[in-house]
Amino acid sequence: MCFCKKNGFTLIELMIVLAVIAVLAAVIGAFAGRSIAMAYRLQCTSNLRQLGMATLMYLRDNDCYPPAWQNSSCRWMDLVKPYLAGGTKSSAFLCPCDQTRTKVKWDDEITMSYGINTFNFGGTTHCFWYSVTTENVKRPSQTILLADCLPGLYYCGGSSRFSEPVKYVEYRHVGRTFCAAYCDGHAEIKKTTVKRDWDASQ
Repeated sequence: MCFCKKNGFTLIELMIVLAVIAVLAAVIGAFAGRSIAMAYRLQCTSNLRQLGMATLMYLRDNDCYPPAWQNSSCRWMDLVKPYLAGGTKSSAFLCPCDQTRTKVKWDDEITMSYGINTFNFGGTTHCFWYSVTTENVKRPSQTILLADCLPGLYYCGGSSRFSEPVKYVEYRHVGRTFCAAYCDGHAEIKKTTVKRDWDASQ
């Protein structure tokens, strides 16, 4: 009589295989999730770079940076949108990680995720709430102009007090970071800042 061993998994072997598959799926899922978050942050940086370049074009034509507030129906984003590809239809105002997607009340074509720096450390000539000229920004490549801001706002910072986390800035990206555009048009990813990063007068 011949006894042949049947091929197949025992229950323990099957459980081990399933556990390995579950661990691999979790690792791959976490990696994929982080990759998506990094891609969103990269897109946000690209948006702010576009906005930064648009403000430089506005600066060239008007000899000043766009003021945060011009009147009840015109803020900084209304002044720079003609300089963006797509104009009023530009998606550069929307961060892909901004889940609220809040439209500005006076212009339903703009979904706003970014705010202009409105810290006032050195008087109105250095505060972007007003029309700041080139000579009144001492370090354009080191001074933040725009950043991820809280939903429903179009400005961040404000007043003369500095603290971390920065008031009205939304640290919405992976690693609790935010994206910022500088006065020279370039954009960076930031985790923390100091007063000097926001102070156009120094």
